[in-house]
Amino acid sequence: MKELPLAKAFMLIEPGPVTFVTTAAGKKKNIMTISWTLVMHLTPKLAFVTGPWNHSFHALMETKECVIAIPSADMSERW
Repeated sequence: MKELPLAKAFMLIEPGPVTFVTTAAGKKKNIMTISWTLVMHLTPKLAFVTGPWNHSFHALMETKECVIAIPSADMSERW
């Protein structure tokens, strides 16, 4: 793997790979694909958009928890 200056780290996920967001509320589990993500800052902050039209939004509002899976740089180089 090549080293990259921190100031350019955002380049690894901009404009953003397909990202998976998993949520669960009660017994209902869900996985949502996000094809647009945004780096908010060089510290680990990431934003994505969802709304009341899907289960993930309601689960996030209820539990305030999710798991975000982003492909690694090694995985991205394969494609």
